[in-house]
Amino acid sequence: MNSIKSKYVYVLKSIKKDKSISPNLLSLSGKTFIITGSSNGIGLNIAKKLLENGANITITDKKTNEDKNLDSSIYVALNELNKIRFSKKTLAVPCDICKPNEIDNVINETLNKFGKLDGVILNSTALFLKNTLKQTDKETDIMNRVNINGTYYFGQRCLRKMRNNHSGHILVISPPIYMLYDDDWWTNHMYYSMSKFNMSLMAKFWNKEFHNIAVNTLWPRTTISTTPIQNIIGGEELIKISRTTDIMGDAAAHILASDSYGCNGKNFIDDEVLSSLDLDLEKYKINTNIDDRDLMPDFFC
Repeated sequence: MNSIKSKYVYVLKSIKKDKSISPNLLSLSGKTFIITGSSNGIGLNIAKKLLENGANITITDKKTNEDKNLDSSIYVALNELNKIRFSKKTLAVPCDICKPNEIDNVINETLNKFGKLDGVILNSTALFLKNTLKQTDKETDIMNRVNINGTYYFGQRCLRKMRNNHSGHILVISPPIYMLYDDDWWTNHMYYSMSKFNMSLMAKFWNKEFHNIAVNTLWPRTTISTTPIQNIIGGEELIKISRTTDIMGDAAAHILASDSYGCNGKNFIDDEVLSSLDLDLEKYKINTNIDDRDLMPDFFC
């Protein structure tokens, strides 16, 4: 990690501003979104931010309280969300995104409750960071089924429902395509990276196939304080040099409030979205006393 950090030292002036992010909507009232992988972490925070902005939301995940090293189930998450807005605007539906029939059920339940679907945030990810020699068949199979097949199945089925809409949004939580050629993405976790860039490729070409739907990707510049980062990757020391999930939630909400015809086909970085709107980034640091250059660049999410 130290070699990555020294090579990708965070430089605030490198942030690029994008005028296409300028919000088209003052609120998301009346809009309906599904968020996958939303029982905790980034997915749950995106759900909270959309709800705070007036949207109807469906959260979905496979996780239950019996899962070890994970901090939530969708029903615990639903209770959190209902403290923000009344339950008429929230829905939780369990789903294994590897199973198309369960995806169909999520979409049908969403349409039954809210009557429409305006967008989907494809966040579900299986993460096993190992090099080629250490990666197991079981791990590659899970990443293939969740990151590649599951993302495709869910996106495909949402597009079937949204294709006749005047407009809509798909936001994929995956890395920018230009990072594909960076060796550090591949040498220590090839299969994980391959699966995540497949998600980015889906976004790139769905955007070409469906002209009325804005399809973008969103990725954090730094590590984000989530359960996998703390329990699997780096522990408390890494958390201290990370940002909160709020930065991804706020960035996602601004993208989804933008004009879907002007803001599409983009590979967004979280802080670039917020800087484009002249918003303060300091509040997103776990430790507000550390310098920007000491934040840990993200390769995992």
